[in-house]
Amino acid sequence: MRLVLLSLIILAVYLSHLNNVVKNEFSKDINTDALAFNQQPKVVINMLLIVEDQSFFNHPGVDFKEIARVVRDYTLYDKPLRGASTITQQLIKNTLLTRHRNITRKFKEALMSLLLEHSFDKEFILNRYLNTVYLAQDGNKEIRGFADAAEFYFNKQLNMLSLEEVATLVALVKGPSFYHPIKHPQRLDKRRQLVLSLYNKYEKIVK
Repeated sequence: MRLVLLSLIILAVYLSHLNNVVKNEFSKDINTDALAFNQQPKVVINMLLIVEDQSFFNHPGVDFKEIARVVRDYTLYDKPLRGASTITQQLIKNTLLTRHRNITRKFKEALMSLLLEHSFDKEFILNRYLNTVYLAQDGNKEIRGFADAAEFYFNKQLNMLSLEEVATLVALVKGPSFYHPIKHPQRLDKRRQLVLSLYNKYEKIVK
């Protein structure tokens, strides 16, 4: 009984620590030039969510149903393991954790994602992601957020991009180096076509 009680106390202290880390980080102001949520083009929001996290507005930070599907497909149908990270988990990973993959980091990422969604609303989380996701490297400068990436790649404001240009940016979310437009144009084009096909196939999430 004492061991159980001690374990619960340790867990409570750990969760309180993680909660403070999350609140402190996401209470900070980011780039003053960042777009407000109502300034983000709906085509960008929809394309991102359709490709990366279709259940974003329905899950609590971790998509347990998607995780179950991945495990089912892997164990029963011999399909390769695929990612099941939500936008919230990606934001936590990109902001507070390393990219090193192990069970401990994934567990921490999941807990912090649940805590983030408990303290901040969906629009805040999605907008923070849209404004901070890494999309390019310009010398020593990181290009973060869709608005800055639109200027960097196309010399346009985000709301002036064509559907194909938006698809290019969403494709780059998967890996700006792996899908580098100059070094790997064919790889990027294949990913862009997949993004466009998914966008055309599924119902738009934000009307």
